[in-house]
Amino acid sequence: MNPVKNWITHNWFLKLLSLAFAMTLWVAVASETSSEIGINVPLEYHNVPAHLEITGDAANTVEVRLRGAANVVKDITPKQVSTTVDLSNTSPGDRTIMLTAQNVQAPFGTEVIRINPSQVRITLEQTVSKMVTVAPTTQGQPADGFEVGKVMVSPGRVRLQGPESRLKPVTSVSTAPISISDKSASLQQTVGVELPDPQLRLQDQSKVDVRIEIRKTSR
Repeated sequence: MNPVKNWITHNWFLKLLSLAFAMTLWVAVASETSSEIGINVPLEYHNVPAHLEITGDAANTVEVRLRGAANVVKDITPKQVSTTVDLSNTSPGDRTIMLTAQNVQAPFGTEVIRINPSQVRITLEQTVSKMVTVAPTTQGQPADGFEVGKVMVSPGRVRLQGPESRLKPVTSVSTAPISISDKSASLQQTVGVELPDPQLRLQDQSKVDVRIEIRKTSR
């Protein structure tokens, strides 16, 4: 028997059934309505080298526009979409990073149409640390006939950490304000330290003890 004819006639019913199923599926997919959706998702920076950190106004979110079958797109939530940038093996300096579909993870059956913005600019700086003095801050005035004497802070110095350009000009930090209004006796409080820049952080000590001497006014 002719091999071609034999291949066609062998299990012809199953082959015909498979063909019919494939055509039905193709018609269903081809006729399905396509939809688009825009989702705002966080922009995640992965593998930032341990000795570097991102400074400046780096983008924190992006809009990802997806296209797919209407029944798929309508159920997509922001938690199902992520946009990441790999910063491994990156050196200090200004960087412009192009964002493409390769940066996006989206549900199966969807296509990334657009990312806005399509590029982000970041600055990577060396992470440094140094010791700075702690300056106590008081509010108000003691009671009549009293004045502030010695003010002692323990510890008197704390270690800060952060981007080199932000930490370099900082020589001291202040305590949270301590009220001495109408006080006629010495007081001691444990208070937090206030940082002059949100990109700086305390490496060890987060609170200090402040003792304020309140004494009678010298005459």
